[in-house]
Amino acid sequence: MHMLKGVHRKLALIVAAVVLPGGFIALFGAMLWKALTQTPRGRKVVEVARKRVSGLQALGASVFGERQAA
Repeated sequence: MHMLKGVHRKLALIVAAVVLPGGFIALFGAMLWKALTQTPRGRKVVEVARKRVSGLQALGASVFGERQAA
């Protein structure tokens, strides 16, 4: 029975990917993320990416925050 829940979840993701715009990109991204986090090297890549993205988010927040105040 537990195996059927996994199958239903995968089928739901595939159907959502077909129906929703950008669904295939999201599905591919989720598969890539899962594969990366399963190896030590992949976890290192994810860690570096998180550091870089958080730096970009802080930069973007300061730039857009100033524009909204003006």
